[in-house]
Amino acid sequence: MPLPDLLRGGAGFDLIVAADVLVYFGELGPLLRNFARLSAAGAPLVFSCERATADEAAAGWRLLPSGRFAHTKEYVVREAAAAGYRLIAYEEMTPRVEKGVPVRGHLFTLGLVVWEAPVQGGATKEEL
Repeated sequence: MPLPDLLRGGAGFDLIVAADVLVYFGELGPLLRNFARLSAAGAPLVFSCERATADEAAAGWRLLPSGRFAHTKEYVVREAAAAGYRLIAYEEMTPRVEKGVPVRGHLFTLGLVVWEAPVQGGATKEEL
């Protein structure tokens, strides 16, 4: 099914995985919002990226000499929450070895939050 048809039908992807891809993006907010827009309700998003500390990346991300970007955990979690995700799992890891040196990275598993719309009187279905 072509992507425009998928989006028109109200369906979405059940899972998005991006291994060693987000290193090519500095600011992650727009990308995460697009992932959320393309995903089915509750769909997980799993990705790795290079890891930076807050001291190394005051803005939450920074461009490395390699031409790739590194991100702080706090920045990723904040931008993910703004896009409608919640953190399910987190792990510091090595995404690759470059010139014999392990690269500092992290692996995120996020879940797209499913919001219950309030029904009459402002109560959710569960509260009635």
